[in-house]
Amino acid sequence: MADSSRLIVVSNRLPVALVREGGEWTTKRSAGGLATAMDPILKRAGGVWIGWSGAQEEEPQEAIELLRQEQSCIAVDLPAELLEKFYEGYANQALWPLFHSFPSRLHFASENWEAYIEANRRFCSAVADEFRPGDRIWVHDYHLMLLPGMLRERIPDAAIGFFLHIPFPGSDIFSILPRGEELLAGVLGADLIAFHTHLHLQHFRMSLRRLLGIESTVDRVEAPGREVRLQALPIGIAPDEFLGYQDKPETQAELEKLRAQYSGRKVIVAVDRLDYTKGLPDRLRTFRRLLSSHPEFIGKVVLLQIAVPSRENIGSYQELRSEVHELISEINGEFGTPDWVPIVYIHRGISRPELVAVYQFADIAWVSPLRDGMNLVAKEYVACQPDGNGVLVLSAFAGAAAEMGEALLINPFDQERTAFTVARALDLSEDEKRDRMLALHERVIRNNVFAWGDRFLMLLDETVKIRREHAPERPPLLPVDELEDAYRKAARRLLLLDYDGTLVRLAARPNEATPDDNLRNLLAQLTSDPANCVMVVSGRRAADLERWLGQVPHLGLAAEHGARWRLPGSTAWQGRSAETQWKDSVRPILEHFVDRTPGSFIEEKEFALVWHYRTIEAEFGDWLATELVAMLEGMLAETELRPYRGNKVVEVKPMWANKGALASELAPEYAGAGFILAIGDDRTDEDLFARLPEDAWSVHVGGGPSKARYNVTDTVRVREFLYRLTRQDRKTAI
Repeated sequence: MADSSRLIVVSNRLPVALVREGGEWTTKRSAGGLATAMDPILKRAGGVWIGWSGAQEEEPQEAIELLRQEQSCIAVDLPAELLEKFYEGYANQALWPLFHSFPSRLHFASENWEAYIEANRRFCSAVADEFRPGDRIWVHDYHLMLLPGMLRERIPDAAIGFFLHIPFPGSDIFSILPRGEELLAGVLGADLIAFHTHLHLQHFRMSLRRLLGIESTVDRVEAPGREVRLQALPIGIAPDEFLGYQDKPETQAELEKLRAQYSGRKVIVAVDRLDYTKGLPDRLRTFRRLLSSHPEFIGKVVLLQIAVPSRENIGSYQELRSEVHELISEINGEFGTPDWVPIVYIHRGISRPELVAVYQFADIAWVSPLRDGMNLVAKEYVACQPDGNGVLVLSAFAGAAAEMGEALLINPFDQERTAFTVARALDLSEDEKRDRMLALHERVIRNNVFAWGDRFLMLLDETVKIRREHAPERPPLLPVDELEDAYRKAARRLLLLDYDGTLVRLAARPNEATPDDNLRNLLAQLTSDPANCVMVVSGRRAADLERWLGQVPHLGLAAEHGARWRLPGSTAWQGRSAETQWKDSVRPILEHFVDRTPGSFIEEKEFALVWHYRTIEAEFGDWLATELVAMLEGMLAETELRPYRGNKVVEVKPMWANKGALASELAPEYAGAGFILAIGDDRTDEDLFARLPEDAWSVHVGGGPSKARYNVTDTVRVREFLYRLTRQDRKTAI
C-alpha cells in the first residue's frame, strides 16, 4: 500500500446487517459481491465502512455502537420512505436499467430524484463527521454518484476515489437519463474514477463530452482546480476464501451429496441474482433448444440453476420470478423422465461450503448475463478449478469477458449459437479443457482483489499527491464568502455577465437557449440596486438580446462580443456599423463544412458568421474545426477579420469585436467602481479577463485553464451565488 493512512469505504449497504433476535441486536455478515471484495482490503488498510445497515426500524444507540465496535461500521440513517424512493426508486428503477442498457425499463419520478439527493447528503454528513485529516475516501457504485461532488465541497482537500461496479452505458443511452448531467458533475468530485473495463471508461468520456461539453484524454479529465484520473481496473476475488473451503468437512459432505445425486450425468451450474440483467429466461430457453437440437443429452445433462432472491418488493422482479418458474416447469414437463429432471432450481442464498462444492463438482459454469459490470461468479468458478477441470461459458457482455479470453464466449441473445457452444463445452477434450482452465485460473489467482485494491489506492495516492504538490493551471474555486463581503462593502459595482454557458446552459442551437423567468427575475433584482451597473456581455446578436432581456429595467446589453452595446438606462445602441461584403467570400467555405458534417449549421450575425458543430460527434467536429481555422487564417491574414474557436463553434469576425475592447471602452466611466465582477465560460471571455484590473473578481465557468482568478463548475453555481448577492441575509457557502 502506498501509505498507512486510514481508509473510509462508503457504499449503499454495509457488509453486515443489523438484526434483532429475541430482543437482542446482533450483526450478520453479508454474502454480497462488494462485501466479499472489500472486506479483506479494509482489514488490511484499517478504517471504517459507512453505509445503510439494512435495519427496517430506527436503530437504538446500543445497536449503532455494536456495529462500530464489532465490525468497524457506521450506519447511515435512511428512513423507510426515503429509502424506498432512493433505493427502489431512482437507483434501481432509473439508474440500474439504463446503465445495463435496458431503456424500456426506465422509470423516473422527480420525487425519487429528490430522495436520491437527500440520501447522498446523508451519506456526505456521515463521512464528513467521521473524516480525519489524511483519510482516504473510497465511494462505491451507482447509488452514490452525487457523493464525490458533495464531499469535494465539504472537504475540499480530501482524497476521494469512486468505483462503478456496474456497466457505464454508451452516451446515446446515458443521455436518456433524467438528471444525468448532475450525476456526471457529482462523480467528477472524485480524484480517481475507475471502471471494470476500458469500454465503460470510454462510454463515460463520451458522455462527459456529449452532456457537459467536457473534453478528456484516455486516462484523465480536467475538473475545477484539479485533474481527475480515469482508470479501468477489473475487480478480482479473494481466492483463498474459495480454495480454503475445498478441503473442509462441510464442503466434502456437500460434494458427496452431489456425486450421489448426479452420478453418471454432467452438471452445468448457473449462479445468479434473480435480476432481469442476468438473462435467466434467455438461458432457460437456450437450454430447451439444446435438448431439442441435441437429443443425445437428454437424461445425461442437468442444469443446476441457483437464483438468489433480489429486490422482491419491485413489481418487475416479481414478474421475472414468475416467468422463470413457468419456464422451468414447462421444460421439466416437456423433457423430464421419472429418474431425471433437466433443471434443478434453487431459489435461495446458499452457504459458502455448498457453493464451493457446486463449483468444484460442475462440469460447466454457464455465466450469461445480458449485461454485467464484471460478474464475479465466473472468477469464483475458475478459482475452484486448480487442477484445470471444468469449462467456462461466458457472455461477451459481462465485464469479465475482457480478461477471460480462454472462456467460450457467447452472445446470450443468440440462442442457437449459444446452444451450439454449450454442446461444444460438453464435448470438449480433456486437453483443451485443461489448457483453457489453467490459463484462466492462473490469471484469476494473480489478479485478485488485493491486487485490485492496492492498485486503486496507489493510483488515488498518486493523483492526490500531484494535486497537492503542483499548482493547477486552472483557477481555484471561487471563495463565495469573500466575494460577498467585497460586494457588500463596495459603494459602486460593475457586473459583466456572459450569457451562453454562464447565465444559461449551452444549447444545441442558439435559438433554444432562451432566458427563463427565474433568470429575468434574478437580473431585475441585481439591477434594482442603484449601486450596481449590470451588463450582459454576449456573442449574441443585438436583436436577440433586445428581444430576450431588453425589458429588464436598467440592464446593460453588449452584443456580438462587444461590437455593439446599450448602456444601463439607455435604449440606444452604440458601436461601429457593420460591413458585410466579406461574408460573400467566407460563407461558401462554411457551407462546404456544413455539407461535410450533417448536423452542423451556420449562424449569421450582424458582424460575424459562425459555424456551429455542437450536435455532431465531438472528436470529428474538433478535427474539422482545426482544419477550418487553418484555412481561414491563411485566407484572412491581410484583413481585419480573424477566425476564433469557441465552445463547439468557429466564428469569423473583426479583430476589434471582442470583450476586452469593450472593457477598455467602459473603463473610464466605471473607473471608480469598488467592485468589478466578470463571469464567462468561453475563450472569448479570456479577452475580458485579461483587460480587468488585478483586484477584479474574474470567474471562469467550467473546465480548462483560464486567465480568470477563480472558477465555478457550472451555470447552476453561477445563479446560486448571484442570487446570494441579492439577498439581505447571509448564506453559507455553496
